[in-house]
Amino acid sequence: MIDFHTHILPNIDDGASDIETALQMTEALYSQKIMIAVCTPHFDPSSTSLEDFIKQRAFALSKMGDSRIELIPASETMLHEYLFHYSDLSELCIENTNYLLLEMPIHKKWDPKIYENISRLIDYYNIIPIIAHIERYHAIKRKQLKTLIKMGCMIQMNTATILNRKTRKRAFRYIKNEFISVIGSDCHDMLKRPPCMAKALELIEEKLGIPYCEKLEYHAECIIKGIELRKKKSYIIE
Repeated sequence: MIDFHTHILPNIDDGASDIETALQMTEALYSQKIMIAVCTPHFDPSSTSLEDFIKQRAFALSKMGDSRIELIPASETMLHEYLFHYSDLSELCIENTNYLLLEMPIHKKWDPKIYENISRLIDYYNIIPIIAHIERYHAIKRKQLKTLIKMGCMIQMNTATILNRKTRKRAFRYIKNEFISVIGSDCHDMLKRPPCMAKALELIEEKLGIPYCEKLEYHAECIIKGIELRKKKSYIIE
């Protein structure tokens, strides 16, 4: 299985604070039989240039030679107008694919401009957005979720939502309705936000059955290979 959302890379964002912690996080995933982690450090185009981010990520990756799991460079990119100042966003995507983990604004309601910007990413940059930690957005209800999926977006959920008894029911409902494409630990450290994948997968298998775990795994494998899973559709304001 693949952990699709991690902040393992050291000294680049609010994730691993040093190389020792970063390697401990990879060992924690290895012990859970997670052999691939997509490294998604935060990229906020309003505070960091794309060039500086790519250099920082490459340097952080170069320090991870002792990792026993495969680390794939990517990003968790904040949707922002400044993104559109760049002619090419491919280096923010999961390596050798056009899939981009996209962090959305934490607003109570999303105005049409947000959907227009997602559509610009899809149409102009040929990007397939993976909406990060879908459970965090107060603006997202069933209707908005379906709109994102119809546009061609993939949807990522954090494992903490499955592990938390208060949010587990909703998580299972989303997975059962096939809204969720991939899951990720969104790990930041070994204490407050550690890598937790195995227990979440056990709960999915126990509650929903093995086929749901297999489908999540299939999606993850296709994505890191760059295989397109959904047809892209432009957003039309109704």
